[in-house]
Amino acid sequence: MIDIRLYVRRLEHFAEDCGVPVVRNCLQANVLGRVEQRRIVLRTGLNLEQQLLTLVHELTHLTIHRNARPSINRTICEYEAEAVERWVGAALGVRPWVDDEFDASSITDDLLACSVLRVRWAACKLLNVARASDIPVDEIQLETQTPVEVDASSREKIIFNDELCGMRDFIGLTEPL
Repeated sequence: MIDIRLYVRRLEHFAEDCGVPVVRNCLQANVLGRVEQRRIVLRTGLNLEQQLLTLVHELTHLTIHRNARPSINRTICEYEAEAVERWVGAALGVRPWVDDEFDASSITDDLLACSVLRVRWAACKLLNVARASDIPVDEIQLETQTPVEVDASSREKIIFNDELCGMRDFIGLTEPL
């Protein structure tokens, strides 16, 4: 039997260690939690499963979105936080994800490649915290992405997603493709 209360406590300690205390307060009916300046606010009255998943969601924003440069589109941030929430929930066996066949690749199927990397990193980090594991996130083997084959004739325009750090920088080009 899993002890969700223990997972929540560990994640709260992690947030506090990051200088961001977790508090409970009244929020709008459709808002379960949010990051407010230097704290995470969870809506009062959430059950343990909701607290855990909401805390994971908000910690994702805190750990991978808060200081992202260049900033990341808000919609992409939400997709990523929801993917991490589902990944951690399924891996820990928390409702509503407890009955899902855990397959990390299906959780990230509809995300951009740069989002997949952030989601995997955040999910592994938060799972380590919840489970009190000492495995460094950098040592966790992340599945590589499927290569993409580009078939283009000369002078045909090819557009790569350069949302995170710039595709030109990544492949070493000095001018646009």
